[in-house]
Amino acid sequence: MLKVVIDTNIFVSGVLVEGGNPSVILKAWKRTQKYQLFVTEEIIQEVLRVMQRLNVPPEIITDWDKAIRKNAISVVPMRKIEAVKEDPSDNKFLECAIESRADYIVSGDSHLKGLKEFQGIKIISAREFLGILSKES
Repeated sequence: MLKVVIDTNIFVSGVLVEGGNPSVILKAWKRTQKYQLFVTEEIIQEVLRVMQRLNVPPEIITDWDKAIRKNAISVVPMRKIEAVKEDPSDNKFLECAIESRADYIVSGDSHLKGLKEFQGIKIISAREFLGILSKES
C-alpha cells in the first residue's frame, strides 16, 4: 500500500472544495483507505489552525481532527530537516515523510514541489497523485 504525506494546502482544499482533486484524494483515504496517510502532531495542528482561520465550521474541524487521529498513522520525526530555506515550516512534511518512509508527498506548495524529490520520496501534485491512485486500483 502507498505511504503518503499530504501538505496542508491539499488537505484544506480537499475539505473546502467539493469535487476538486484534493477532495477526491481525501475521499480515497477516508472512505476506502486506498493509501496510508502519515502525519505528525505538528501537521495536524497546522491543518486545524488553517481551517479555523478560513472559518470552517467548528463541527467540521472536529470531525476531521477525529478522522485524522483515528485513521492516519502518526509519527514522531527523529531528525530535523532544513531543506526548504524559503519557507522553513514546509520542512515538517519532509520530516514526516522521511520518518514514515513515505512514497509520496502530495503538495500544491511551490517550495516543496520545486524539490521534485527528496531522499527518494517524490513530491507531486494532486493531479499526479490521482493518476497514480487510478493505476493502483
